[in-house]
Amino acid sequence: MPTGPIDTVKLPLRVLLIEDYEEDAALLQRHLARAGYAVDARRVETADELRDALVDPKPWDLVIADYTLPSFGARDALKIIQDSGIDLPFIIVSGTIDEVSAVNAMRAGAHDYVLKGHLERLLPAIERELADARKRNERLGTEAALRLAQQRFSATFNQAAVGMAHTSTDGHFLLLNQRLAEMLGAQVEKLLSLRLQDFSLPSELESDASLYAELLAERRTGYRAERTLLRHDGSTFPAQVTASLLKPDGDPLPTVLWVVEDISARKAAERETTDLMTRLINSERLAAAGRMANTLAHEINNPLEALTNIFYLLQTHDDLPAQSRELVEVAAREIERVGHITRSTLSFYRKLPGRTIDLRTMLEEVVQLFQSRATQHRVEIKTRYAENISAIRYDPALRQVFANLVGNALEAMERGGGCLTVRARRVDGFASVTVSDSGHGIEREHLQSIFEPFFTTKGERGTGLGLWVTRGIVEEQGGTLRLRSCTTGKKHGTTICVRLPALMADPSTTAEAAITQAAEAPVRVN
Repeated sequence: MPTGPIDTVKLPLRVLLIEDYEEDAALLQRHLARAGYAVDARRVETADELRDALVDPKPWDLVIADYTLPSFGARDALKIIQDSGIDLPFIIVSGTIDEVSAVNAMRAGAHDYVLKGHLERLLPAIERELADARKRNERLGTEAALRLAQQRFSATFNQAAVGMAHTSTDGHFLLLNQRLAEMLGAQVEKLLSLRLQDFSLPSELESDASLYAELLAERRTGYRAERTLLRHDGSTFPAQVTASLLKPDGDPLPTVLWVVEDISARKAAERETTDLMTRLINSERLAAAGRMANTLAHEINNPLEALTNIFYLLQTHDDLPAQSRELVEVAAREIERVGHITRSTLSFYRKLPGRTIDLRTMLEEVVQLFQSRATQHRVEIKTRYAENISAIRYDPALRQVFANLVGNALEAMERGGGCLTVRARRVDGFASVTVSDSGHGIEREHLQSIFEPFFTTKGERGTGLGLWVTRGIVEEQGGTLRLRSCTTGKKHGTTICVRLPALMADPSTTAEAAITQAAEAPVRVN
């Protein structure tokens, strides 16, 4: 009957033989070879030879040692191997060892002993010890891998750029990293006696409670939310909090992993972006308003020209009563002012040469325009003009400035009446015009915004462009505005002072020279 080939593959076995008799060493190798091992053996007789063999780069599998050598025995060899830190199965094979010595050797660390007269026990002992050595090596490898994993976890946990913590299900800290301690403003040791909920706002605990209950009930594996957290000193910061439920194998108690990210910088960037978008929207609104004003001015200009011609023809009639002639002249001046406003709107970004009006006449015309309205609302208008302002001349566009200021002052006193005072004088090459009212005043929180476009405290009645346009015209003429206001006490009310370079009628003093001499300054709010 045909037979298959006999399996002759032998297991490799590297053996250190501590033996002084070469013949006994040879018999041991022959015994191992007959048992199916491919033996690679090295015989040593001294401590130095053993130390030299242990540094061989190729590892040994087994040590078989005679108990007693003339100058070197098994106990000495065992100590050398233990001191080297190498884990090798150590079996004593001797013909002279007694039971007490064998027990002492086992206590010292030898794994087994076999008498030379009973070598049938050697092979089972070798197989057992080799198997135990493999298990020990596997365990050591597992422990090394575990230590490496723990080191990597510790490095990741403690050096993470975000705050991290493990808590019990009732919120008590079990473990937290240094970054989270820095966020919360306390030492790690102090935080271990607290709960993460201790650093949450009371108003946010209720919304967190439902999410946290779903997490513990395993209806969700985790959740993420933006919260405002408290620091240990009572200050707050915005954070993104991520919670995950952990159920380690073999641990009946689950824990919660928290990841906390300080999003203060992100929130600041979002606010900056929102502010920028608001400014862009306001700029677009302003541009749209400018385009609309341009269109309206163009459409208004044509009928104004017709009205101007009509009033001019009326003024040429000699049979008009004196009172009617005076009214016609006032109407003609106002029609001219409206026409100038429309022309100024059409050329808002172009400075066109035009006629000038002396400052006193300009102020008197504005006051006369609002006189009937002031009387209707029980407001007394007082004027105080210095004699030297009659020689100062300005672009008629400034009439719109003074009309806006007087109109605003009257609106502040519409309900309770009061006193409106217009003062004008010339000092050190400048003309100073002050409009004061005894109205309700401007709230302190609004003072920094009243000159911004579209800002108004008048609700739907206001456009928020009056004072912004006023400031633009004054600055175009080389002047400045100052404002002070009070809402309480006997001196409640608002005062706005317009300071302009004094442009004289004398041609030797040009507007350009006067504006160059003017000290430019921003709007001041007192």
